[in-house]
Amino acid sequence: MNEWIEEIRMYFRNMTLGEISMSPYDTAWVARVPALDGSHGPQFHRSLQWIIDNQLPDGDWGEPSLFLGYDRVCNTLACVIALKTWGVGAQNVERGIQFLQSNIYKMEEDDANHMPIGFEIVFPAMMEDAKALGLDLPYDATILQQISAEREKKMKKIPMAMVYKYPTTLLHSLEGLHREVDWNKLLQLQSENGSFLYSPASTACALMYTKDVKCFDYLNQLLIKFDHACPNVYPVDLFERLWMVDRLQRLGISRYFEREIRDCLQYVYRYWKDCGIGWASNSSVQDVDDTAMAFRLLRTHGFDVKEDCFRQFFKDGEFFCFAGQSSQAVTGMFNLSRASQTLFPGESLLKKARTFSRNFLRTKHENNECFDKWIITKDLAGEVEYNLTFPWYASLPRLEHRTYLDQYGIDDIWIGKSLYKMPAVTNEVFLKLAKADFNMCQALHKKELEQVIKWNASCQFRDLEFARQKSVECYFAGAATMFEPEMVQARLVWARCCVLTTVLDDYFDHGTPVEELRVFVQAVRTWNPELINGLPEQAKILFMGLYKTVNTIAEEAFMAQKRDVHHHLKHYWDKLITSALKEAEWAESGYVPTFDEYMEVAEISVALEPIVCSTLFFAGHRLDEDVLDSYDYHLVMHLVNRVGRILNDIQGMKREASQGKISSVQIYMEEHPSVPSEAMAIAHLQELVDNSMQQLTYEVLRFTAVPKSCKRIHLNMAKIMHAFYKDTDGFSSLTAMTGFVKKVLFEPVPE
Repeated sequence: MNEWIEEIRMYFRNMTLGEISMSPYDTAWVARVPALDGSHGPQFHRSLQWIIDNQLPDGDWGEPSLFLGYDRVCNTLACVIALKTWGVGAQNVERGIQFLQSNIYKMEEDDANHMPIGFEIVFPAMMEDAKALGLDLPYDATILQQISAEREKKMKKIPMAMVYKYPTTLLHSLEGLHREVDWNKLLQLQSENGSFLYSPASTACALMYTKDVKCFDYLNQLLIKFDHACPNVYPVDLFERLWMVDRLQRLGISRYFEREIRDCLQYVYRYWKDCGIGWASNSSVQDVDDTAMAFRLLRTHGFDVKEDCFRQFFKDGEFFCFAGQSSQAVTGMFNLSRASQTLFPGESLLKKARTFSRNFLRTKHENNECFDKWIITKDLAGEVEYNLTFPWYASLPRLEHRTYLDQYGIDDIWIGKSLYKMPAVTNEVFLKLAKADFNMCQALHKKELEQVIKWNASCQFRDLEFARQKSVECYFAGAATMFEPEMVQARLVWARCCVLTTVLDDYFDHGTPVEELRVFVQAVRTWNPELINGLPEQAKILFMGLYKTVNTIAEEAFMAQKRDVHHHLKHYWDKLITSALKEAEWAESGYVPTFDEYMEVAEISVALEPIVCSTLFFAGHRLDEDVLDSYDYHLVMHLVNRVGRILNDIQGMKREASQGKISSVQIYMEEHPSVPSEAMAIAHLQELVDNSMQQLTYEVLRFTAVPKSCKRIHLNMAKIMHAFYKDTDGFSSLTAMTGFVKKVLFEPVPE
């Protein structure tokens, strides 16, 4: 593993403006540039040699690993024109023409989603160039007439006066308009680096007509860097950094590269604008895909970014890939969806983006239309399905990692003017490290789970007739969120506390007499085992399991915190059982509290606080009294409790009603008789959950006195509650979470 970690670090160290595969199409346009000194011949003659050297065995040019008709025909036509223009490579030209004659018709069979960027604009223009050179091609083919008609339709929609005023995506495909545009007017829209929207082909065409020095410098630097060839777009520095970080995170190996990732995001933030970003630094054109990816990564790493960056992509209730355009791409909406899920309170635009993108993706997934115009990836449908099933609020990190291990494609190919690869984004070493890391952690988790099961047996909890046996689910919740090897103590404390809350909940809910409960509560409150002598055997088993376990955790916490926190631990359990007793008294008397009165008690009885707060002492930070007493500390716990209680009530109300307990749904309906149905009451409560999650997200991501690693545990508890209770009472169910538990804890990844 160390070898792979070092290899990935080398990717970071060597990172400049982006590593990207070469484009025969763009190289051909560069090769067409005539000598700038007026002599006969090409300015970049070595690019012609590159074209000759890189012809594929069947006479075409393009990405060798994948045959797509549009891509191969477009690349091949561009290369044949370049060679024919300068009268070189006659055999290469002949073989290229033979390929085109045989394969132009195959474009009719291609998926239109895989059409290269700007294809309808540039391809008809190249066919005119080919005809002028006398190339023997099927100019009257139906598919070519259809493409030309599409070009005419698009050209009528383009107000040429606007083309010279504002930077648009058309700057990326100017070679398709080289006979129609005024090149001197266009020079005012040239990018700082001399290119036209970072397109070598577009810039080469501009150089042909203007002989502009900045165009020449841009292309010359590319040819030096890439050994006389060109990629289809350059630079791609922001895109490469963002997608590399995203892949490492989703594969579960980002923790090995925290410093490098921070450097990457600081680099991106340096070029962040209020209106978003594009794929390259200082881009004059922004897109929703790069903006959304950057927004999410920057926000979740503590950078200050505002929702207004998405405003230019929003029009008439819809979000689009580029400002002024009217199309969406699955990946663009996928990343917009992921970004929108990190919304803060009051961010109405992001809320609209969340609704729109989710509906868009759901429709695409239901119609089996999860393919994209920007990338050909291994399992885009699976990625969309996971996002719909487990949005950010419900996505458990290790489950996401395990799922993405099956979806990550080392051969993913992007669609630009030609197909291209990004070796620092999709490669085998990422996958090797991710698989090895997952299996290593899983092996540790299995051993720890055995410890939890042995502890449960030593407490004799299996002898409790009323108690659900949930050791596996309890440990799974901790391991799925705090999976790192160094978090072993935190996981074990989490699991033990989770089991304790489960058996305590069952003890208070299974009909135990209230008088017995009061004695039990008093014993816990005074931490006195002698008070349980007169209680039934099962109550004694439960108390002693709690007593011994909390004392053990206190000893472990003393080692971790270098101080005694026993009083805090006892306080968490005291609060829990006091609230549980209050609910039992309500049930016995038939008392129905107000909604606010109920929530004040029920937010504690949902039993999340003893689990979370006990675990915090093992999160790697010293928690002093000023932190534990702070408003921020109590606020995040309150938000988690509220989220957990309402989600639990919505899915568990029928089960708990059979035990004589009331729920927030029932009380809300009684207080609001105008609410016509249970479904509408639930919808209102879900809105409360959503608002609480927005506030929790804000509190977790902003700087406060509470360490970020601790607030992450709070957030993960809220995610666990969403994951377990999104469709059913997944904790009480014997089967709802089985598949996910197996994936995370028991099924190794084939290496």
